[in-house]
Amino acid sequence: MRKQRLTILLVLVLATAAVYAVFFSKLIPGPDRGGKTITVVLKSLNVRSDYWQAVISGAQTAAKELGVRLDLQGPLQESDVEGQIAALRDAIARKPAAIAVAPMDDPRIPELLGDVRAAGIKLVVMDTPLALKNPPAFVANDHLQAGRLAGDAAARAAGEAPAVAVFSDSQKAPISNQRYAGIEQAMKAHGGRISGIYYSGDSEQLAYEFTVALLRTNPKVNAFIALNENATLGVAKAIKEAKKTNAYKLIGFESSIYEIQLLEEGTVDALVVQKPFNVGYLGVKTAVKAAGGRKTDRTTLIGSTVVTRANMNDPEIQRLMFPFPVIQ
Repeated sequence: MRKQRLTILLVLVLATAAVYAVFFSKLIPGPDRGGKTITVVLKSLNVRSDYWQAVISGAQTAAKELGVRLDLQGPLQESDVEGQIAALRDAIARKPAAIAVAPMDDPRIPELLGDVRAAGIKLVVMDTPLALKNPPAFVANDHLQAGRLAGDAAARAAGEAPAVAVFSDSQKAPISNQRYAGIEQAMKAHGGRISGIYYSGDSEQLAYEFTVALLRTNPKVNAFIALNENATLGVAKAIKEAKKTNAYKLIGFESSIYEIQLLEEGTVDALVVQKPFNVGYLGVKTAVKAAGGRKTDRTTLIGSTVVTRANMNDPEIQRLMFPFPVIQ
């Protein structure tokens, strides 16, 4: 009889504790574990892309912290526009709470983003600016500032009267155009000049061939700024082959293992390193805010850092070049 009373008392205590736990869980705010799905549509899911893998890592970290489901979508190659369009259409059909997209440069994309809003799905644009009516929340690296940093680094490396050749991917690339505008500002501030801009797309070989020709025909150039990884590698190859690494200064973008090796050996003088982890992290956090009906910042710009041989071994710089799942 005594055991039976103890059993009944234990059941009552546990039931009371459960009621209080439910009550207090409603009073104390915590991560949103209500089953919201945030879809992130990127330009590439390629595991060999350091940049996009860092974006993914940031998005995953934010989703885990906030207790939401993360649905990662996108093509394997950044050139696969049809793949991203298909991913966006599929995402709209599944109706997640929010979609955060790093859009490709294609005239059909703005219309699709309009479809996202028409379906009642909150929208966040990441990485690449788009001209949209009533622009959604935007999270990206500050590319104008990055261009200024690259121009400043070229001026410091080349000394007085820097004459810079800029290697870009495309005349229509909004990110590269913003970086170029930043370089123009820096050259004006330093009394330097841009001797020309060369479009090599995503081709390391084309950047190499342009540089070989420039070294033969334009001796007044004393510095190169390459706005993407492939251009950096192509310019570096040409300078090394000509044994002109001391005569010409090279400023690159990103921080792939190959570029870091070139920085260590002295072929590259500086790298402008972005924070793609933060783009993914803050992109998902902004999307969760929007999905919850909370006010979001219209624009969130993330600064870049100049990495040189002098600071590349600093702990903070190491975390930036080899990002871990913590906010930087």
